[in-house]
Amino acid sequence: MNKVKKPLVCIVIVNWNGRENITNCLKSLKKTNYENYKIIVLDNGSTDDSIKRIEKFKEVFLLKDNKNNGFASGSNILYSYVLNTFNPDYICNMNNDIITVQPNWLSLMVNSLEKRKNYGICANKLISPNDKLQLLYLDRDSKEYEEKKKEQYDFVKEVSAVGGANVLIKREVFNKIGGTDENYFYGPDDLDYCYRAREKGFKIIYNSLSKSAHIGSFSYLSISKDFIYSHQSMGYMLFNFRWGSKKEKLKMIINQFVRIFLTRKDPYSKITSRNICFHKSFPRRIILFLNALSLALYNYKKIDNSNFKYVKGKKTEHWLW
Repeated sequence: MNKVKKPLVCIVIVNWNGRENITNCLKSLKKTNYENYKIIVLDNGSTDDSIKRIEKFKEVFLLKDNKNNGFASGSNILYSYVLNTFNPDYICNMNNDIITVQPNWLSLMVNSLEKRKNYGICANKLISPNDKLQLLYLDRDSKEYEEKKKEQYDFVKEVSAVGGANVLIKREVFNKIGGTDENYFYGPDDLDYCYRAREKGFKIIYNSLSKSAHIGSFSYLSISKDFIYSHQSMGYMLFNFRWGSKKEKLKMIINQFVRIFLTRKDPYSKITSRNICFHKSFPRRIILFLNALSLALYNYKKIDNSNFKYVKGKKTEHWLW
């Protein structure tokens, strides 16, 4: 009796100067026991030795850009490439700091989306290096957000949006809504994409029976960097201008204004004197805030898909590889 072939999954990873992270990520993916997947990495103009390290993994398809145009732009380049080259059933967009800890993580996610035609996007449970949960779905309650036991909250349920550190997307979603919005440099383009998918009738599934480790959100001191603040601030204001109520829009403006001066070192812990970072560069951050606010106001009504070059049923020429 012929064995039924599993749906093809393309795992796509954007990398920028992540030599250690991408190496550990690719090593860990060897644990995956799903039978039909490919790994494609886009290096976004790294200046470290990321490319040399990635090239050691012979099973990985490597694409190279000479400039870091942001995570959203890089994701669209990868989406276009794999849709035109491999015609997969699913694309898994994975951050370069994800570590595979379960052999069947991908099978569990695929099975979640195979159950219903209108199930379009699935994310799994992420665990920090200190075993704290990262419950990356939008409508979690405060108790879930503060929970530290990784064994709790094992469920599969429909949610309004999921974080995109390790997210599986059906091909039909791309057919209907295209790629991610490149007005976001990075974040929260993932939440925005979920909202756009829901507008087209797709349901968003959170499957915390499938688990991965996620390094990045554990080391949140990076928020002290002005470069990161600039892009984060613009992204969160753009998202709320596009999808939020008047109250939510105003609250986000105030929140990002406060972050000019103060931010929490660990976003998963309560506000205390030890958990607050004061930014001595606040004069520069004021300018960055005003620029971010103007960009968010200007762009929130537009979707920029310029690097998503895929038309269902047609092949397109590639411009990068």
